[in-house]
Amino acid sequence: MTTLKMWAVSCITCILFLSAVICNPVVKITNGAIRGQNLKSRDGRDFYSFTAIPYAKPPIDELRFKPPERVDSWEGILDATKESNMCTQNNHFFSSIRHLTLGEEDCLYLNVYTPNVNGKLPVMFWIHGGGFLAGHSGSNVYGPEYFMDKDVVFVSINYRLGLFGFISTEDDVIPGNYGLKDQVMALRWVQENIANFGGDPSQVTIFGESAGGASTGYHLLSPMSKGLFHKAILQSGTPMCRWAVSPSGLIRKRTEAVATIAGCHFNTSEEILNCLKQLPANYIVELHNKLFEWVNHPCIIFPPVVESCDLNQESFLCNHPFTDFKQESFVPTIIGLNSGEGGVFAASLFNETSLLYPELSTDSNRLLPVLLMYKHVSLPKHMDEINNRIIEKYFPSGKIEGDSHLDAVKMIGDGAFITCTMDMSIKLTSPVYFYLFDYQNEFSFNQFYGDCKKSLGVSHADELISLFSLKELNPKGLSDKDIEMSKFMVNIWVKFASSKIPTIDGTDNGKTWPVFTSIEESVLLHIDSVQPKIVKNPLEKEYKFWSELPLLSRLNKNTSPINSNIKDEF
Repeated sequence: MTTLKMWAVSCITCILFLSAVICNPVVKITNGAIRGQNLKSRDGRDFYSFTAIPYAKPPIDELRFKPPERVDSWEGILDATKESNMCTQNNHFFSSIRHLTLGEEDCLYLNVYTPNVNGKLPVMFWIHGGGFLAGHSGSNVYGPEYFMDKDVVFVSINYRLGLFGFISTEDDVIPGNYGLKDQVMALRWVQENIANFGGDPSQVTIFGESAGGASTGYHLLSPMSKGLFHKAILQSGTPMCRWAVSPSGLIRKRTEAVATIAGCHFNTSEEILNCLKQLPANYIVELHNKLFEWVNHPCIIFPPVVESCDLNQESFLCNHPFTDFKQESFVPTIIGLNSGEGGVFAASLFNETSLLYPELSTDSNRLLPVLLMYKHVSLPKHMDEINNRIIEKYFPSGKIEGDSHLDAVKMIGDGAFITCTMDMSIKLTSPVYFYLFDYQNEFSFNQFYGDCKKSLGVSHADELISLFSLKELNPKGLSDKDIEMSKFMVNIWVKFASSKIPTIDGTDNGKTWPVFTSIEESVLLHIDSVQPKIVKNPLEKEYKFWSELPLLSRLNKNTSPINSNIKDEF
């Protein structure tokens, strides 16, 4: 072949390669080749999208209620341009779809978005929320367009939910925490493959909201996750929240209840496992919903559990965060919450003028422990004291009334989120940076939680409006003012992921964000505009009130919450 011909062949090869990269990017990973697509960021920047990438075998048939297994390799080029299945679920948080069972068991997929497949960029690994029973990573809800204006690689994942992800007999037969073990498998996949997408496996920041925030916190505590990430952001959820962890024995009892309702005949954990493996997926979702005690509460019935940690298998969580807190990963961490978290429940309890469930007022001593999820961690002898003090603090008339919307938001937000976010912050020995998100977007998640049309404040999940393109939930998009806040929030998160110390405005020359060290003496970042303020902890009084209640009295080491002679355990 002449030199001219060789030059021509070389040119054609280069042209074909560049065309493939620009138009239909192909990336080789451990299990095979995948083809993605080219998309545009919010500001018009080109980025590469790879969706529905399998990171584990489908957890079906014999793999149901088992830890995730590595996915098999494939021949040819896998199409990574479609949306993946969401995991089987019934989302009772969103009133409009509460009656639907959605998703498939074959759901262990992740998405990767990158502005440069040949770079070495920080990686941001997103874990969605949804009470450990709902949610997904799809781009129609968690669109990556805002982050793709920046030099980061963004990864989002699905993980098993509800009974599929968190059922447990609290022994080595069904140890549980499968949804969290799925997340570990996805983090391992990132370590093996993310460099092929232009990501730096030594700069991985995990972040999540609600149950995703609690999951992120669990990775700080789990020996399985050690070394797989380097920073963390916990948004509106930590392992210290009562809704995010179960007392010993409770999930075993609920699992037995599920098996009994299903008609399983069992004397052993093995018999429960074999029976539940045979049931249709949709029926398993229905079984989960039969355990609600009042309306759709407690909102989380199967949270993570402490495992027996037998040496024969890899365990995710060996110590209860309330009674034996043990940190395994010592990495810089952002922790925070929103000013009106309680809207997540209050929006479905009221309309414009009335309390939709009058029994919440007339029978508050029975229902408050269910709503605020202290029924199974507080001793019965303390219930009246707890209930009375809560009503006295939050409801001036002495009872919950039809116009108590904002009082209910305050009670629920303080009781379910403030104490646990701050407890996590002071227990971690690595640097913690605390925030309070207090910016009211034109759109609010309260519109999905219920039919109450009154303004309920900056609710649970409202900060997500600033971080993600919520194409399905907010098709109108953001106002100019909300876009300004959105870019500001993305800057702060990306700055943290890409540098050693965060700044309060997300710029290289911005003021350093002070470390949170104690409840009484620390300051936090109050985000109410694009000019946030460092303020003395404004939540100290609320924290003190809730932390002084005997809410966790059943978790005393001398008291077994499940083996005591108490009838109303599940």
